[in-house]
Amino acid sequence: MTAASRMPMRDYLNEMKYAVEHILPTLWHEQAELRGLEEQVKAATARATNEYHRANFIMLNAEDPDDFMMGVGTHWDSYWGPDKDRHYLSQEADQLRARLAARAFSTTALAGAILQYGKQGLSLTYGHPNNWPEGRQIGGVAISVIIRHARNQAMHWGEDRNEDAKKQKPYKEMADCFQKLASVDPAFGDFEKRNLALEVVELLDWKEYSNFERDLLDASGE
Repeated sequence: MTAASRMPMRDYLNEMKYAVEHILPTLWHEQAELRGLEEQVKAATARATNEYHRANFIMLNAEDPDDFMMGVGTHWDSYWGPDKDRHYLSQEADQLRARLAARAFSTTALAGAILQYGKQGLSLTYGHPNNWPEGRQIGGVAISVIIRHARNQAMHWGEDRNEDAKKQKPYKEMADCFQKLASVDPAFGDFEKRNLALEVVELLDWKEYSNFERDLLDASGE
């Protein structure tokens, strides 16, 4: 690609705006829903555990049959009270997790698409990655570097690599990027184990189109 054929970043963003604006909300809706439900399950489980521990303490320290039966009664109150709530909340959470698991591939693919839009904009504007401007930094890594390697990680994370491949520049640069990001969030240490596109888009705080646009324009200096 010659310099004359390159597209200004603002023109590129105008072309991509509709797609990005419609993809981003899909990424966060059900994630927020699941997190809320998981908090409810966690709270219900804690209530049930506390009730069981209280009942067991009473039974273990009973001084007469009445004390023991009070502990038994507390145990069954726990089962029919908070533990029953936990059962139904867990069942509901399991159903939601199953639905999310079925959509996990498409969700990470959407996040990967957002990274692809970012990478393509930088490529169309600046050509070879050696020419890309840095933009802001996260964990000591320039945002353009994050976009580049996160996009590649999302596309190639499941591929088998022998030791020779891991000594090559593309892998070493990608590994260096994610190892630095792991200092911000340990999850990025899993770059060889799973697609981290969603985590990267979240790290970049691309919750809204305006943030995506901001970063690409800042990197381009427009």
